[in-house]
Amino acid sequence: MSLRINKDNIVFVLPESRYAVSKRIDSWMDESFTLHVTAKLFPELLTEKESFIISRNGMHSGISAFKDSSDNTNIVFTYWFKKPDGTSIPKQIFYALKDSELDDFNEYTMICDHYRRKDITCFVNGYEVGTIPYEDDKKESYKNCFYWFGCGSMIGAEEHSAIGDFEYKLAFVLNKKMDILDVQDFIDTYYDKYSHVIYDNNLRKLNYDHKLRDNFAFLCDFNNHNRYKVWDISFSGNYPQFFIDKNIYF
Repeated sequence: MSLRINKDNIVFVLPESRYAVSKRIDSWMDESFTLHVTAKLFPELLTEKESFIISRNGMHSGISAFKDSSDNTNIVFTYWFKKPDGTSIPKQIFYALKDSELDDFNEYTMICDHYRRKDITCFVNGYEVGTIPYEDDKKESYKNCFYWFGCGSMIGAEEHSAIGDFEYKLAFVLNKKMDILDVQDFIDTYYDKYSHVIYDNNLRKLNYDHKLRDNFAFLCDFNNHNRYKVWDISFSGNYPQFFIDKNIYF
């Protein structure tokens, strides 16, 4: 089953090595990257205040949602940049969900081509909805920043928390640019084609021969979770865990 995340049930991934066995993943989006989330919104719970489906904290980058003054449900893809004069600015792509997309799970993807085109292309359900160019600007670094699900951040002032209410099936981040057709193939077939069962309850692990095995920061299977964490199919060691106030390291 999928996982509902809201103010009482926030999930995050720490940016640093866990128990000296995992890799630091705070800088994995600083160059080329692929970010994907399969999630369901609840339009009746959205307001004109932005709430994040997934984010990097600080200057919040990621994927968020809000309800505009015309009652349209909007998805926002955001990344922050530093201009040559040192000014920090956000660049965003807005997409209004169609009526047929409002009450179902949708696939949201950001693909960054850092070395050739210097842009971030955004997709909804495999279709391109816009591109963020940054040829003359520098991407903001998210060193030491967490990966948050269901909020902008739970650390710091409450007005910056941007908490939402969403339901999740799958999410992953890679430090490599994937083609959208490869992303779609992975989403559609990872369960049977690219992973195998290692424990009871159908807990799966990414196949050892997968060509991008070492490029996953995490691969969240929200269908499998317990009271402490969400299952990480990539076995990177950077598992998604539930937020406990004043106790984020365990």
